[in-house]
Order: sequence, then C-alpha cells, then structure tokens
Amino acid sequence: MFLTGAATQRQLRASAGSSGTARLGIFGGGFWRLAAADPAVPFGGKHPDTMLSRRSETSRVALFLLDQLALAGAFALAFLVKRHLVLADAALDADRYLQLYTFTAPVLAFALSACGFYRLRGERFPPTGIRSRDLLWGGFVSMLTLVLVGFLVKPEAADGTPLPAWSRGVAFLFLGSATLGLYAARKLLMVASVALAGEAGRQARVLVFGMSPRVLRLLEVFRRSPHMHLEVCGVAARHVPDDLAPAIDTTDAVAQLEQGRVDHVIIEAGDISEGLLDELLRLADREGISVHITSPIFPSTKLVPAWERLGGVPVLGFVAAELPFGARVAKRAFDIACSSVALLLLAPFLIPLAALIRAESPGPALFVQERVGRRGKSFRMYKFRTMRRDAENGTGPTFAVVDDPRCTRMGSFLRRWNLDELPQLLNVFLGHMSLVGPRPERPAFVRDFKRTVPRYAHKHWVRPGITGWAQVHGLRGAGTSIEERVDHDLYYIENWSLMMDIRILLRTVVDGYVNAA
Repeated sequence: MFLTGAATQRQLRASAGSSGTARLGIFGGGFWRLAAADPAVPFGGKHPDTMLSRRSETSRVALFLLDQLALAGAFALAFLVKRHLVLADAALDADRYLQLYTFTAPVLAFALSACGFYRLRGERFPPTGIRSRDLLWGGFVSMLTLVLVGFLVKPEAADGTPLPAWSRGVAFLFLGSATLGLYAARKLLMVASVALAGEAGRQARVLVFGMSPRVLRLLEVFRRSPHMHLEVCGVAARHVPDDLAPAIDTTDAVAQLEQGRVDHVIIEAGDISEGLLDELLRLADREGISVHITSPIFPSTKLVPAWERLGGVPVLGFVAAELPFGARVAKRAFDIACSSVALLLLAPFLIPLAALIRAESPGPALFVQERVGRRGKSFRMYKFRTMRRDAENGTGPTFAVVDDPRCTRMGSFLRRWNLDELPQLLNVFLGHMSLVGPRPERPAFVRDFKRTVPRYAHKHWVRPGITGWAQVHGLRGAGTSIEERVDHDLYYIENWSLMMDIRILLRTVVDGYVNAA
C-alpha cells in the first residue's frame, strides 16, 4: 500500500528537499515509528537524528553489557555462598567452576537475547519500570542455561579422570542471585540515564503543534520518562493540560522554530491548518529540525510505514509487520532442531498408530488437506485421519465439533489426546509450518474470514503453527470466537520471543496431555 496524496507529498518534500536536512517521522497507530531524511531508509531504521533510536540503541547495548557483568558476579556469589555458607562444601574447586562459567557466559548471552530481553518495545526501552515477570524469567533462563552447559561440559581432571558432578546447589543459588543481578543492572541503567541527562546540560527541546488523544498519550510518556532526555517547551493548541506541558501561542511557537531554539517538532496533522503545516515543514527543513507527525488518517493500521522510491518518486508505503530477519532465523533454527528430534523419537509410536487407523476403517492413515500459510500461500498439511473417508460428502467444508459423529473410535481417541496433530511435525521440518504460530485454515474459510474479521489476513505474516497463543488460552474449535482467536494470534506476532514459544509449548504439553490424563 502506498500514499502519494497532497498531504503526503508535502511531507515528502520536507523529507527529501534540496537540503536533505529535515527529518520526518510519523506516529500512527503505535509510537516511535520514525522515518529518516532519506526516503530509502525504512521507518524504525537506524538514523543519527531520530528522536530516540540512537539513545535506545545505546541503552540496549549498555544493558546487555551490564547484564553480563551482573550475571558473572551472580555466579561468583552463588559459588561462594555454596562453598562457605549454605550446606557448605569446601571441596568445590574455584578453577573448575570458573571454567564452567567461561563456557556458560556466551551461551547465556545468546539465550537472553533470543528470549527477547533486549528487544525495543516502544517507550519502554530503557524501561520506565522493572517488571518482576521479566526478572523471574531472566533468572530461570540463566539457571537453565547453566544446568544445560553443565550437563554437556563433564567435570574431569587434567588426566581425564572423572570428577564429582557439578553442584546442584550452585545452580539453584544462581537462580536467586541472577534475578537480583538482572534487577541491579536495570536499576543502575535507569539511575545513570537520569543522572547523565543532568550532566549533559540542557535536554532536547520539543515543540508540539495541535492536540489529540495521541498527543496526550505522547505528553504523558514524556512526563513519566526522564531517561528520554526530552523537554516539552510548549504546546500550541487549545485545552492543554497544565500538568503535562505549558500552553503557548502559535505565533510564539513559530517564532521559536524560526530562531532555531527547538530540536524536535511534533505535529498533530488533524488539528492544524494546511497553511500552518506547510509553513512548519518549510521552517523545519530550513533549520534542519526533526519533524514527527501524529496522523488521524491511519490510526488503526498495524502495517509498518516505510519510505520507498518507485521510479524515482518517493512514496510512503505500508508493509506487513513480519518478524525481523534475526528473529525468523532463530525461530526457524528452533523449529528444525525440535521437529527433527521429535520425529526421530516419536517414529516408533507413529507407525503403530497409522496401522491402527487403517485397521479400523478403510482409507489412508494420513489425512492431507490444503491450508493457507505464510504470505497467503497454500500448502498440504498432514494429520492422522480421524473421520470416515466420506465425512464431507454432500456438506462441503465444515468445522469439526465436539463429539463429532463423523469421527471413528480411533479418531476420537487421537483427538482426546491431541495425537492427530503429530504428523504436522513433518510440515514443520519442511518449512510449511512452525511449532508455534496461528493455526492455519482452509482456503474457503480464509476467503470468508478476510471479508468479515478485521485484520484476519495479518495472521499470515508468520508461518502457521501446530499450537499457538490462542490455543493455550482455550480458543480452539467451532465453539470459540474467531475474532478472539485473531486478536490472540496478532498479540503473539507483535510480542514474539523465543521464550514465548517455549512457554506456549510447555503449556500445550500440560494442557493437552497432562490435564487430559
């Protein structure tokens, strides 16, 4: 989707003018979707003068380094406490445990990154608050990584003689000390960020033109986030809340802009005249000041805005919000590793199940059906057959229901224990599906849902999954709301992390097999 209307052309002229100095960004349905002066640079891309991108990237790197120092200290603390205080074991060898952590540290750094600990989540990075859930997950990932590395790195003497196993007490103590260390790193970053704002002299000055609920939300974010180092020096609009920012006359605001006393300008395009918008963009271009626009034109879209050139003409495009390249690689590697291991381990059980299906009713053991996958492409999905061969004769495609009379006895057993989905591990291995993702539907249903369910097609931005965020929340089958399922699927896409996939898989095992037992 591309926009080249009059308002957009004015913005593009300011962004790609002869001087090339003005920076233009747009706040649409979400925040911090910032553009650069070069229309070829995508929104959210790295650019030296966007309002927060450089500072957020620096904070992210700083937090990563602080975490590594904190975790190293946490491991040393866990070792010392176990050796001298809690069920003291003076036989623990410091050199051997130092060697263990040398192997653990790089794996742990990768694990935390893959689990989304350093993802940019809008105005929350650097975090304005420290969530206990994140800290607990960080501590658990740290302990689990230590245990896995300890399992692979066998303790032995220099001559190859086996030594006693690694202490489990150190691992459990590391869970607590790592959680405290991650908290300390985030607290230190927040304190340092605020302190550096004072040391650096004046903060970046922000001038706002126009008022709307979007602007109010931005002002609230600025007020509670001193680490952003932004000072709202005035809002040229009616009905400005006194506790958020000072009200200023439009003429005075334009004068400040002309005098170069402003670093960033935020414009609510729906609350100012076209003439004023043209003047503000012209002045910002002349002074080399960043411009950020909140727009009422597309407040609900989840498509990601990006500048592009088509035949040399700069246009504002809206593209699918797919997972970043690194996230797609990590997710695919996880899928290949898990599906290949699962297929090898389950092969001795899958073959007898297939034989029982064929013995009960005529027809193939595998049911192959066309489903819609990533980017709307169709693929052949495999399942164990649970119904009679003629189940849809005369009815066409229909949803399965609880206690479906079309099911065979073996099919009812497979459905109760969720065993009919196991052949989809082959789809995962071949790249048609993922272990976790939105459930795929048949083309006939997709055509209907795209017309009636808002944003339904957005679920095709990622590979479909065997299980998903909607399924572990009980949203599966014909008796549940398709709108709720789509909402859960989109929440998963927008908040994906490798740890989220692991959590969903664990919940699927517990809900689908343990609870069923």
